[in-house]
Amino acid sequence: MGRAVDRITELVPEAEHHLLSSGVESTDGRGAYAGTAALPDGAAARVRAVRAAVGELAPDVVHAHSSWAGLYTRVLRLPVPVVYQPHCYWFERPDLPGPLRRAVRAAERWLATHGSVVAAVSPHEERLARSLGARHVVRVPNAPSGAAVRRAGAGRAAPRGTPAGAVRTVATTGRVVAQKDPDFLARTARAARAAGAPLAFRWLGDGDPALVRRLTDAGVEVTGWLGADEVVRELAACDVYLHSAVYEGFPIAVLDAARVGLPVVVRAIPAFEGSGLTAVATPQEAAAAVRSAAEDELFRRRARVAGDHLVGEMDEAALHDGVLRAYRTAAGALVA
Repeated sequence: MGRAVDRITELVPEAEHHLLSSGVESTDGRGAYAGTAALPDGAAARVRAVRAAVGELAPDVVHAHSSWAGLYTRVLRLPVPVVYQPHCYWFERPDLPGPLRRAVRAAERWLATHGSVVAAVSPHEERLARSLGARHVVRVPNAPSGAAVRRAGAGRAAPRGTPAGAVRTVATTGRVVAQKDPDFLARTARAARAAGAPLAFRWLGDGDPALVRRLTDAGVEVTGWLGADEVVRELAACDVYLHSAVYEGFPIAVLDAARVGLPVVVRAIPAFEGSGLTAVATPQEAAAAVRSAAEDELFRRRARVAGDHLVGEMDEAALHDGVLRAYRTAAGALVA
């Protein structure tokens, strides 16, 4: 999420951006911020801090990123409009117990009555926002991390002369946390190895030590934290991208992989419905798909076309226009 926040400040220079954050989702330090401040500990203290910052800065719009920020900015009405960008609704977590899921969804439904504008990153998120009763929903797609140059030969089959059985690399990027389901990737790596597929798996990132160990035990290389530019360079040196997350808004990592020309394979989750990307439901399907993506020229060509189409729709211009539209809608909703 930090990269998404940074990208908005970079791509919407018309606005002066101030950051108030908890530090849990840190940015890459690339954002164009006029000022930054840390939120205190405790929900009540954070609500008070938001109200104090609004009183001091008198902003035209408050842009709340994540479910928690949506709570801090909407539990008590602010005197300025709020654009709420959930970056995937928390109640979609598949491991939530039923009563807690219903409680979180009910809270989102109640907060939606407070007149905020929801910035949805995908058609699925738009539908969810409207199902919760949000009156104003604006599509604000994510954009790739930067203007990465497609690597020579990306998305093509192995060039002539490549030894039979040469090892190709499957990449995943991001924070190693339960949402990204590293166990799915670990099982995929094991299934690929059992099938004799000449594939190596890399996770570009870091996170929960216990989950990292599960990856390394399955033979997946975990690189540790990399800067945004380093991630893009490492992606460009790989052959296939696999996104293993079990729920999402719409990840920037997929857009980065598509932009550098990698064939992309994703989990069959609602966030990717209608994207045109190759979607799989099980680790066995994933292992077969990434092997085809590495070895089959027709598969790679089709995957590359789907990725190009996706990045054509979710790019810098679309993000810029969506953010400004959300801000203007929020200002109009407050007046109304």
